[in-house]
Amino acid sequence: MTHTYRLLISALLFFPAVLTAQAGQGSLDWEENAQFGVEIGGKLDITAQVFQPTNYQPYLILTSKMIKAPLLIDLGKKRVYRLNSKDVDAAEYFVKTRGIPKGKDIGTYTLKGGASTFRVDGKSVALTVRQTLVGEVFPSIILAHSPDYKIRKDAYKPKAASIDFLKKYGKKTDVIVMFATWCSTCKVVLPPVLRIFEEAGNPRFTIRYFGIAQGGDEPRDALERYGHDYPAVILIQNGKELDRIVGEPPVPIEDRIVNILR
Repeated sequence: MTHTYRLLISALLFFPAVLTAQAGQGSLDWEENAQFGVEIGGKLDITAQVFQPTNYQPYLILTSKMIKAPLLIDLGKKRVYRLNSKDVDAAEYFVKTRGIPKGKDIGTYTLKGGASTFRVDGKSVALTVRQTLVGEVFPSIILAHSPDYKIRKDAYKPKAASIDFLKKYGKKTDVIVMFATWCSTCKVVLPPVLRIFEEAGNPRFTIRYFGIAQGGDEPRDALERYGHDYPAVILIQNGKELDRIVGEPPVPIEDRIVNILR
């Protein structure tokens, strides 16, 4: 699945289109784009999700626990509309609507300090599109790039027994973590991984993090060597892959890592 065009649509938030696509009336699928950072009331909102139509029409839907109802953002007209919750069928990283839903016009958004800003429910809302991290990056860069990752990492409480096992583990192990800053699942999986290996603090683990470009073609060398799975935690010993954890596991990820290493 390519995400190249999604980045182009994201850019329309800052360079609005002259023409707005016509709203269709059939069922329309929207997918979350985690490349957006959202602040509401001056604070980073990790409950916020920004969705884009899978047919690349220039609209966004914003949902958040901090606002009363979903919002439709028309990137062509630079206007924001309040929707009825019943008009948006949400399911984790996806929503469905009946065409482009109509809502109550609550005003325009403006560009301020690199963010698109507007007000709703008496609160300021600011949306930014973050540059994609590509290639090998250090945890400090990831956390600086995506402050919401730090909030999620600090909030995550790994199981003490698994951390104790990882602290004492004696075999040299390479850990390759493949992720994408535009990936919705990655923003859920990566912060716990960062917390787990930070708490383990075991020098027997060599952890490397690789960010994947939209479109999935870079970093070429890492993708050719480790594959195109993301998010993925790959455990390697003596040059041989033991196993990999792909996506969001059904059990705590630290337990899954321990089960692979036992």
